[in-house]
Amino acid sequence: MPILPRLKAVPVHGHGGTLVLCRRSLERIHLDDPNGAILALLRILARGDHSLDQLPSALAAVGHAATAAEVSRMVKQLDDWGVLERADSDGQLDARTQDRHASNLRYYDLFSDLSRTSADMHRAAASSTVLLLGAGGLGSGILQSLVGLGVGRITLVDGDVVENKNLARQFVYNRRDIGTPKVAAAANWVSGYSAETTVQPRRERVTDAAAIRRLATGADVVLCAIDSPDNIHLLVNDACCRLGIPFVAGGLARSTLSYWSVDPGRSACRECLELRRRAEVLHPALEADPVLGGASVNRATGPIAQLAAGFMTMEAMRYLTGSEPPVASAEYHVLELADGMATSRAGWPAHPQCPSCRIAEARR
Repeated sequence: MPILPRLKAVPVHGHGGTLVLCRRSLERIHLDDPNGAILALLRILARGDHSLDQLPSALAAVGHAATAAEVSRMVKQLDDWGVLERADSDGQLDARTQDRHASNLRYYDLFSDLSRTSADMHRAAASSTVLLLGAGGLGSGILQSLVGLGVGRITLVDGDVVENKNLARQFVYNRRDIGTPKVAAAANWVSGYSAETTVQPRRERVTDAAAIRRLATGADVVLCAIDSPDNIHLLVNDACCRLGIPFVAGGLARSTLSYWSVDPGRSACRECLELRRRAEVLHPALEADPVLGGASVNRATGPIAQLAAGFMTMEAMRYLTGSEPPVASAEYHVLELADGMATSRAGWPAHPQCPSCRIAEARR
């Protein structure tokens, strides 16, 4: 069946022989169109009812002669700019899925083209498996987002029970869940919210890389939403590098929200960062035992937990759907909550002697 290219829902403005395509809210594409041929082509493409081979004759019918090669080049350029989609994209899904995931599909439109549709990206999410470590403030928010996006299978790991204090920021739970294991209460919420996602609840505490490897086997991505034990990120890194699975981590430290990811065998890994930190001691006093320990305080309010969960889920979905490359691979994305919401990014390079990277690269 021939592909029917269609112009996406992008505004097009014209004046004095110039067209302006509003590809993004803050991005404009300016085109010289003295005889109106490009505008005529865009109007035909907006209908989405002609194949590429039919476009020259459709243009000729409205008074604009163009060769098949000329039309093909213009269509390719428009596709490279990301303003074309396949007219039959949503039709690849059943009506119920189209209705439930309408906003998700329209988001994927931002990244679709003539070779990969929004429906393709949704199907990639629906056929994926995620390991989610943690069902607390961060993990419960990630769970809700994953389910809303239609992820097919989630292994949810947590050892805690629901407490009254959790209800300030863990919105997957309610008062009736107090005293219930979080993974059981969360799985129950998912069953009532969406039949599309299967949750495997695992009530346990992760303490070593071997346990993470066991839990992550068969997963497409791992989300780390726990902060204990202290070396949890290195444990997840070890397991994922051995399995060749990307992972996303993040959280809140004092007033700094951050998240990052690792793509084993492609990006620098978390052990690379640790090796460089050990070699670059900033101040001898920071390497000594603390003389005054700060109490552990949880400042993650509901909005803060939702922010972090949203950022981490979006990064995970980039790995799952291929909508765009990961943006936080071996790179901290930082939001300073108590300093004017300032944002920053800081990446780290691979370490030449990193054993985890050698293992990951050997798997490729």
